[in-house]
Amino acid sequence: MKIVIVATVLCSFLWADFIKEDQTVRDTRSRLVWQDNSMVESEELLFSEAKAYCSSLVLAKSADWRLPNVDELQTIIDRQRYDPALQRGFHFGLSKSYWTSTLFSDDTDRAWDIDFKDGKVEHNRHSYDYYVRCVRGGE
Repeated sequence: MKIVIVATVLCSFLWADFIKEDQTVRDTRSRLVWQDNSMVESEELLFSEAKAYCSSLVLAKSADWRLPNVDELQTIIDRQRYDPALQRGFHFGLSKSYWTSTLFSDDTDRAWDIDFKDGKVEHNRHSYDYYVRCVRGGE
């Protein structure tokens, strides 16, 4: 019986898409690494501040962090979950809006953001304050 339990746990770990590693979560499919510490819940920032914060972030011995684009940030949303609508594996994240780096094409004074409460994607002015979750890898 112990072998079956150990095998089940090992297989679920190997097939997991999002794996928590200290202050980050690694997406095994996209190979993106996501910030997952208390800082993603600590402060709302303007769009320019969010970009600057990610580009200056040093976390998990890495300094190549950036603000994710809208497609990347949507990959951590689980539409089967609510409040927050985050994939399993993440330990931090408020049911609030988070900035993406993707500008709104009709008005570049706006950028896309995602509400982690339900996964809704919106665009808002750069002068709004939203939360930030940085990413590395990809692109």
